[in-house]
Amino acid sequence: MRKTADVVVIGGGAAGTSVAYHLGKLGVKNVVLVEQNYTPFGGTGRCAAHFRQQFGSVSNCLLGIQSVKEFDTLEEETGFDLEISKHGYLMTAYTEEHMEQLRKDTAMQNELGIPTVVLDPQGCKEVSPYLNIDGIVGGTHSKNDGHINPMKMALAYKSGAERYGVEFNNYTKVLDIQVENGKVKAVVTDKGTIETPCVVNAAGEWGKYIGRMAGVAVPVEPEKHQIVITEPLDYIYAPMIYSHKHGSYIAQVKHGGFLMGFSDPDIEAGIIDFNTEWRFLERLSRIVCEQVPALKNVRIVRHWAGQYGNCPDQSIILGPVPEVEGFICALGCTKATMFAPVIGTLTSEIVAGKEPTLPLAPYLIDRFAKGEYVIDPALV
Repeated sequence: MRKTADVVVIGGGAAGTSVAYHLGKLGVKNVVLVEQNYTPFGGTGRCAAHFRQQFGSVSNCLLGIQSVKEFDTLEEETGFDLEISKHGYLMTAYTEEHMEQLRKDTAMQNELGIPTVVLDPQGCKEVSPYLNIDGIVGGTHSKNDGHINPMKMALAYKSGAERYGVEFNNYTKVLDIQVENGKVKAVVTDKGTIETPCVVNAAGEWGKYIGRMAGVAVPVEPEKHQIVITEPLDYIYAPMIYSHKHGSYIAQVKHGGFLMGFSDPDIEAGIIDFNTEWRFLERLSRIVCEQVPALKNVRIVRHWAGQYGNCPDQSIILGPVPEVEGFICALGCTKATMFAPVIGTLTSEIVAGKEPTLPLAPYLIDRFAKGEYVIDPALV
């Protein structure tokens, strides 16, 4: 392991590997990435890995647009088959109030060039033939949304970064971040100390703990999320069904299995826990079969738990922090996989002192202290 580095990236998931790749691509030399386990161990390696452009704020829509552009070229750039499938997102509404919000969101998305369309119940049935439309008042659909293999994406970024000279240190635990006179000086690991003037916190659900090492309060809380995959069925190229009412998603991936999960409101936040629960399977089964009755007798072949690193507005936390010079956040806050390309792009531009591709104000950490953040209605 190098003893000195111009930049140390902490975290080997989607955000961290993307940052490392884009730093190398911009010509930043002597970059070291530290990951406590394998690539990708945490939230990235356990997530559903869907990506979308359908959001209720301009700032999040722009993140989605920029990320999908890179997904369209990343396979060619890195030589990895990322198993991308653009089957679209179908957002379903069960109340007129929610439907009106979807209409407003769609109008804004269309102005930004996102091809979202508003659907009545029958239109929802046409794009998703097995959907039970009882109680549905309408929905929206965008063909540019889809799914990517998160493990392959992180490995693609890692491979590309290594070609640019980035050093990866897996199975290396960060123990401390040394700060002197308000500036980052070094990262202490269980394999040695790396002197550096710049640390990128891309640790996802561990982001607040890495922040504490530098004396920085990062408003990220771990939130457990459980997912299942079914036995493979004939691939029908149907969109992912995303239901705010149920807090769930149902989607078929390329090998034929249906990937399904939901956010259990009874699970305590703030604890990193990868254990699965039978109660979740029972509740998920009821939710899924209510929406897609045809899945009633399909067998679940795998059930696992992952972690979101959530923040108050569920957007990303990006850029320098006011308290410590050289400490930079690159936290996806539940969306590190779908926004990985733009997280890497913007963070590398910040480190290299270049003009950022997008305005940074909506993503900076000080928005929370100032009370200048807005809850995206598409995330409620």
